[in-house]
Amino acid sequence: MGRTKKIKGLGDVIAKVTEAVGIEPCDGCNQRKEKLNKLFPIGTKELSDEQYNYLTDFFKADYKILNTEQQIKLMNIYCYAYNYQAFEPCVNCSGVWKSIISKLRKLIE
Repeated sequence: MGRTKKIKGLGDVIAKVTEAVGIEPCDGCNQRKEKLNKLFPIGTKELSDEQYNYLTDFFKADYKILNTEQQIKLMNIYCYAYNYQAFEPCVNCSGVWKSIISKLRKLIE
């Protein structure tokens, strides 16, 4: 059984559907696929070594309280990995931070 290619975004989904119904892609189709993948990504981006190492060190330390610098760094990694626009969560809202930290932990497991 062959390996399946990872779906990067909406362009790959459309390409799979058109391939399944027998439509052969042209150069224009491939360009559109890449543009749609960039506009509508699916899943997470791969972390850089720096981001991965930061998260690994962060989770080893098992912080109970986050300082502003940590919040900014974690939010930047989170927004990058999950293709989100940066936003400013309430610094006192533990529920939001627990969710963000839980998702970040899954990225390195």
